[in-house]
Amino acid sequence: MQINPIAQKVYEYGFVLDDAILFLDTHPDDPEALAYYRKMREAYQKAYQEYVANIGPLMITDVDPEKGWSWLDDPWPWEGGMC
Repeated sequence: MQINPIAQKVYEYGFVLDDAILFLDTHPDDPEALAYYRKMREAYQKAYQEYVANIGPLMITDVDPEKGWSWLDDPWPWEGGMC
């Protein structure tokens, strides 16, 4: 199964952020690392918002109670839905 390109960006930027945070744990004052983290955090946030807007909620806090539980109407990944 091929992963949705929007989801792929969220996964990739999430991984990069985790890696940057691990580096910053041991180098908290590194200005280049901090700048990189900020840049990647912004890219992650954009990708995350694109995912939520186009595909649906990733976290419970993304659910609009007015719209209900919309993911129940979509096919699940094992039913051919795209993650």
